[in-house]
Amino acid sequence: MNPQTHTPRIFIALAITLLAGCSQKFAVSINEQSIYDPRPNTASVSFTDTGLQACVNIALRQPDATVENLTVLACPGWEITEIEGIDALNGLQFLDISDNRVSSLAPLAGLNGLSSITAANNRISDIAPLLSMVTLTSATLTGNNDIPCGQLEALAVKLGEKLRRSETCKR
Repeated sequence: MNPQTHTPRIFIALAITLLAGCSQKFAVSINEQSIYDPRPNTASVSFTDTGLQACVNIALRQPDATVENLTVLACPGWEITEIEGIDALNGLQFLDISDNRVSSLAPLAGLNGLSSITAANNRISDIAPLLSMVTLTSATLTGNNDIPCGQLEALAVKLGEKLRRSETCKR
């Protein structure tokens, strides 16, 4: 019997025995992707963008936080490239996605209660979803120089001084 062929089996059996005996809940992840997480509120919503997923997971670890009652989400600098699926957080009122690489705000169209967005220093080139949001009262869009000037002017009419925007825009 070769001891090297049994080493992986012994290690796996030992790991399963240790994990089965744990009384606390634990999470298992590979390359920062959760593959098992029995903790409350962590598996109730999933996103393809790992930065957004991580930020939401942390927000949901707050006491009494659930997908349904999460009103504030602050994810500055999480290397987020897309916010697809964020409309699952339908109670969201305040969103900070500044200093990321987001190009599309289209997924925000489903957030009927969003009142404030901070999306400075992204790659946003279309803010049409913000124009139709009746609850939106403030926006920070500085550092997004590819937004069409006409859209920014329309948003400025809606928000007045509560719009912070770049000095330049796309003509």
